[in-house]
Order: sequence, then structure tokens, then C-alpha cells
Amino acid sequence: MFYQKLFTALLLFVAVTTQAQQKFTYTPEKPKPGDVITFTYEPAGDIANTIKPVEGIVYQNGMAKRTADDIVLQKSAGKYSGSFTIDTGMHFIYLSFSADKKFDNNFNDGYTIILYNDDKPRDGAYMALSGFYQYWGRQLGVDRNNEKALAAMEKEFELYPDNKKKYLISYVSTLAAIKKDDAPKIVQKEIESLLKAGLKEETDYSNLESLYQLAKSPEQMKFVSSVKKEKFPNGKWVVNETLNKFYQEQDIEKKKILLAEISNKIETDENWKYLKPNLPNIKAQIAYAYLAKKDWPNFKQAVADANIEDKAQLASLYNSAAWEMQKTSDNLPLAEEFSKFATNYYKEQWKNPTAKKPDNMTQKQWTENNKYMYAMFADTYGMVMYRMGEHKKGFPYAKDAAIVVNNGKDADQNNTYALLAEKVLPKKQYVKEIEQFVMDAKSTSEMKDILKRAYVKDKKTEAGFDEYITNLQKSATETMLAELRKTILNEKAPVFALVDLNGKKVNLGELKDKVVVVDFWATWCGPCKASFPGMQKMVNKYKDDPNVKFVFIDTWENGDNKEKLVSEFINTNKYSFHVLMDNDSKVVADFKVDGIPTKFVIDKKGMIRFKAVGFDGSDDKLMTELTAMIEMASKESAPKAF
Repeated sequence: MFYQKLFTALLLFVAVTTQAQQKFTYTPEKPKPGDVITFTYEPAGDIANTIKPVEGIVYQNGMAKRTADDIVLQKSAGKYSGSFTIDTGMHFIYLSFSADKKFDNNFNDGYTIILYNDDKPRDGAYMALSGFYQYWGRQLGVDRNNEKALAAMEKEFELYPDNKKKYLISYVSTLAAIKKDDAPKIVQKEIESLLKAGLKEETDYSNLESLYQLAKSPEQMKFVSSVKKEKFPNGKWVVNETLNKFYQEQDIEKKKILLAEISNKIETDENWKYLKPNLPNIKAQIAYAYLAKKDWPNFKQAVADANIEDKAQLASLYNSAAWEMQKTSDNLPLAEEFSKFATNYYKEQWKNPTAKKPDNMTQKQWTENNKYMYAMFADTYGMVMYRMGEHKKGFPYAKDAAIVVNNGKDADQNNTYALLAEKVLPKKQYVKEIEQFVMDAKSTSEMKDILKRAYVKDKKTEAGFDEYITNLQKSATETMLAELRKTILNEKAPVFALVDLNGKKVNLGELKDKVVVVDFWATWCGPCKASFPGMQKMVNKYKDDPNVKFVFIDTWENGDNKEKLVSEFINTNKYSFHVLMDNDSKVVADFKVDGIPTKFVIDKKGMIRFKAVGFDGSDDKLMTELTAMIEMASKESAPKAF
């Protein structure tokens, strides 16, 4: 029945796409590389009838590269027209239309163009369309849609049957994600089909390995891996395995030995030569390893040894080091040297760019990228100057970051600005500005401490301070509550059973009659870790409430010994979190999470009431919003789901 439905969907695929894109027409009908496409477009969805200027971007995808270019749009009678030339080597195009930072996602179908060779869609075109529905479309407001992605894959395999082997694992993973109950049968069928066809190439063995992994059959996977290595002793697996070992190695001296081996292979072995452009990035991993250990003299030497010619990469490395150094006021003169280089580089690139624009960014995106990179690095420089007591020197940079670039909308950068403003500006001025940050819900606990110092200095007492802060937050809180009420959900939470760091199995079903906060995270995720001080405050706030439970699900984790890595991180930072391990990434998939951190608030009857994605740097906002979500979920009633 499923395959019959899928076949029907495929027959309707082109018709549905044509209908969905009726407000977007283009010529030629079957465009190919080198052609000039002309199109007309009528705004729809979130920007229908907009009076704001509409901006257009064309993204072109090929096997070797991806490009992005702004489109000049001409408006006439409520419609827009434009044109662009298709680059050589491309097989798929999608377009972005937006106004006032809102996207027209074409009712979640996007605006896409399949490229042709004569009358036949190009090899890889429908696989690229599949990627659009699973990944790229999200940057344009198009929700992930596995069903559409699967239909595109099937169309690709119908046109180019040999491509099924190439994209087999993506296909099976997507199919299994749609048909969760039938997933074991689906995977087993593909295993049997692959074995029946015979294992001839290294790709066959790699596909079989991955299928056994999907089937959760580790012993069979290991056996196939060992046979593959025996049959193809110099195969592609050697490159991947060596690189993985290099990236995961914690001992720096061993890492250096592996680097020497990799560098030699890249220079002498044909199977490795494709990595030559990436060699500076690979060498930079030694510097990152010293950064992680806060060994600053060796970090500086490793950066020099890497011979990094890309100043943007060098600036990023230096900024990362400077930020870590200022946290503990460790070797601040060196932190200033690093931060000054990074800040000056991106200020120059923002104002007078000299670096080559990346192909995958438009000129406008590139300018915006440089501007926001400058703001981030200027914020670091401001904090370094704050730690050094050079307040007047750091203040202009903090002001550039928080006010000039981000208009007071970034809580972290507002925090740096506030710390320096307290030292530089008249009290009346900095108090007024920080009050505005609080009213805009773009404040931190440190900013409230600054306001408290000013309040006590004026009033000679702390009495009334809490009421003063509450009044400042009142408008933002009311707005936030109104927005939360609009986003309340009523979806059955996937039931899961995971093991915690103590080896105890925790089943969501056992947490019935409690409001459960589920926080998906990983040790490599910067925003996840940035949110944790605020999350610790939330755990502390509800620690004596038996009706509220927090679980922190580690997922998409890197490395082999994940439990050890996670446990060390939690213990080092003294977090009292109940951490569960989603080692096979099944639970994160069941919750349909696209990025982390993502938090869910589940009510006492097992229904998801709220979903919150990302972290904007404001622990105050996080705590206020999450508290409201918990309280609202506690009062909601829904059909029992457990």
C-alpha cells in the first residue's frame, strides 16, 4: 500500500510542483547550463501584498560548487521580473524572495528549477531537490519535508538507476524516518537486495556497513568492515579512518604524529591529494587542541606552524583564544594582541573588503557577514579591555558591537557594553540604556547587578529594587506571554527510554503527572553550553518542586567514548543536570529536531506544549520564558498520551 501511494505521489509530483509555483513562471521551459532564465514572480504567503521592497536571490547547485547571487527585480503591476544566467556545471536552482526579513516560502514548497540536458533532467537534479526539502530550504523558511524529499529521490533513481547505489543510505534513512514502524523491514529488505546483487566495490561494503548500523546490528557491521579492509587495503576507508582518528585524538603529541602522516600522504598518495586545499585547516587542529588546554605559548607556535594564509581563519582562531583568555584574565597582553588582530581584520573587511567573496554568498550577505563578524570580535576586544582595566579603550568597540551593529538586540554584546558603560559613562546615561535592554528582554543578570549598584547608590537601600526591575520587565513579559499563547502546541510527545550517566534507564512514560523539560544538546554546541548557566538556575529554581522534571538529552555527540566526554564536561562545570544519552540519535529524530539547542516542555499528560529553538544569549529571557512555559503547561489539560 505504501509503495502504491508513493507511486501515485510520483505521478503527481510535477503537477503539484507546477500548481504550487503558479505565481512563479520562467522561460525557457527546460533550462540548461549557459541559458539565461527570465522569470515573473508575484509575492505570496507571508509577503503577499507587501509594500516593503522585495529582494531576490538565486542559488545554483552543482556537483562541484554552489553559488549565490542577488537578483535585480523590476516591479510592474504588483509583479516582479528578473533574469540570470545559469553557470556551467549546475543541475538545480532555487530562489529566495523576501521582504523585511520575511520569506515567501511558497507554502512550504519553495521556488525551484530543475535543469536539463536537452529533454532530460540533469544527473543529480532531483537529488538536489531532495536536499532542498531536507536541508537548504530551511534557510528560506521552508519546513523540512521527508515525503517530498523521498519523492524527489525516487524520481532521480527512475531517471538514473545507477544513482541509487550512490545515495542508498540517504534514501533508506529517509524512507525509514517516514515509515518508522516498518523501518526494520525496510532496512532488512535493502540488506538482502544488496547481498543478492553481490558485493563488488568498496562502496557496496560501505553501504552494507551503514545498513547494518541502521539495523542496529553492530557485530555484522564490524564483520563487513573487516572484510572491506581486507579486500581494499588502500581504499577510501583508510583516508576517512585516519582523519577521524586524527580529529578525535586528545593527546597532542600523538595528534602531531598523525598530522605528519596525513601531510605526507597528501603529498605522495593519489587517494589523498584531493585534501590538499584543506591541509591548512587540518594543521590548524593542533592549534585548536592547545586552545582547548589553554596552553597559550604552544597555541601561538602551532598557529605559526600551520602557516595559515587565510586571514579570516586566523582571525577566528585568535578570537577564540582571546575569548577564553579573558574569562580567567589569563595572559591578557597576549589576549589583546590576538583580539586586536581579529577585530581590525574584520573591521577592514566590513568597511573596505579586500578578501574574495565566497561563491555561496551574495555580495549583500558577504557584507552582512563581515559586519556581524566584526561585531562579535569587537565584543571580545571590549571584554579583554574590561579585564585589563582599559575601559575607555574598550568602550568604542563594545558600542560598535552592541549598539551600532546589533541595535541593542544581542544580550551578550549588550552585557559587555553595559560593563564598560558603567565605568565610562555618567550614571544617568548608562542606567537609562541598561533599563532599555531590560525592557527589551535583551539583558543579563550582570546588567541587573549594575542597575542594583546604581539603585543602592541613589536610594541607600535595596528595598524596592525587585519591584523596580519587575516594572521594567512588565511590558516585555506581557508581550512574551502573548506570543507564547500563540505558539502553544498539543502534540503527543514521543515516548523514549534512555540511559543516564549512571547507567540507569529513564523512561518518559514513568514521568507522567510531571511537567517535563527536555533539552537536546551536545558538548560541541556553543549555544547549548552558553545557555547552561541559565538552565542551571532553572534547575535550582524547581529543584524542590516534585511536579517538574528536567532532562538533558545529549545527542549528535562526537567521539567514541561519549559518556566519558559528557560526564567530564558536566562535572568540570559542576552542573547538577540529569543527563540522558541519545547515542544513536533516535530520540532527537523522533522529536524532529533540526538543530540544537532545542527544548520541549511536555505537560503532565504527555503532550508537547512548547518548543524553543536556540539561545540568544540572555539568561534572563531564557528563565522568564521557560518559567512561563512550565507554569502554562502545568495548567493545560489534554487527552492522556502516555
